[in-house]
Amino acid sequence: MSAFLRSELGVVCSSCDVLLAPGATTCEACGADLAAPASPAGALPRTSSSIATAAATAWEDEAPEPVLRTTGHTPVPPGMRPAPRHTPPGATPRGAVAPMTTPASAPSSPGPWHTPAPEPLPLRADPLPMAAPTPPGGAPVTRAPASGPRYGLTVVAGKSRGARFRLPATGITVGSARTALVVEDPFVSAHHATLLVRDGVLHVRDEASVSGTLVSIAGQEVLPPGACFSMGSRLFRYGGTVVPPIPVAGHPIAYGAPTPTGQPLYLVEELLMGGRPGRAIVSGGPLITFGYGPCDFNVPQEEGLAPRHCELSPGPASALLRDLSGGLGTYVRLAPRTERPLRVGDHLRFGQHIVRVEAPI
Repeated sequence: MSAFLRSELGVVCSSCDVLLAPGATTCEACGADLAAPASPAGALPRTSSSIATAAATAWEDEAPEPVLRTTGHTPVPPGMRPAPRHTPPGATPRGAVAPMTTPASAPSSPGPWHTPAPEPLPLRADPLPMAAPTPPGGAPVTRAPASGPRYGLTVVAGKSRGARFRLPATGITVGSARTALVVEDPFVSAHHATLLVRDGVLHVRDEASVSGTLVSIAGQEVLPPGACFSMGSRLFRYGGTVVPPIPVAGHPIAYGAPTPTGQPLYLVEELLMGGRPGRAIVSGGPLITFGYGPCDFNVPQEEGLAPRHCELSPGPASALLRDLSGGLGTYVRLAPRTERPLRVGDHLRFGQHIVRVEAPI
């Protein structure tokens, strides 16, 4: 056996097959001289130890430059085996490749907040935590995402009907700009409205949009003069009290129907596309009704309307709007830059799109 193998590898005694320490010259078990020349072929039966010694000698002759180097390795004492590495249950041993498997619990159908493709109203996910600049000699600081209730929106009318979204906890901007919740609608401004959560309650704020942000009413709502309300695809404006002209001595008076004396008159007008005035009603009665049935303001063959959809009770300072639609919805328009708290089940109208507020999660 070569000096290299004797000094680096364990030696097996050819007489008793005992594994000895590297560099041993005498067997500790039987006292055999390991430096003596091996017996001639055929003198002794070729045992497993002699076969191993012959194989080691042949390997040395064929590869003078060994590829396996054991320098620095602590030799294993005779009769001992190295302890196996502990592998935690379920872990992949070192050097092994974990097989690619499909979890049995993976859902086979989209979740409740899945948006069908193509996604008409894409909602960007919550922004990832931003890493602050690394202070000198310190570790980078990561900003944790804001926590709080996360409300949902379901589109119930419009081009994206049926789409559902989960709002970020910090709120989101609604509009046609590619910055947040994008609504592809010709009546929606670039930054139309903002949905924000304050003290755990969802609010909506109109951002001075051209077409306005409309919110459904629950039962009834007080309208000041100049306020707008909507039913179906129709938009109306309550004009308040009509002041009759005061005659001026020496000036002619425009001809028209006589003005009732001792009775106030109230104005309601329909607004057409582009903000132009349409039909108008001037009434002195205590009630003005709207719908596709026999009402004061009749809108026949209009989808999304009830026979008597809503009614307005005008007064000297304000009017009371009542919803009679049975769930179809009557909406009021928010004043520019004003906020309104929302409840679960409320409906919002952005142009031709109507969305419903879902419970927070």
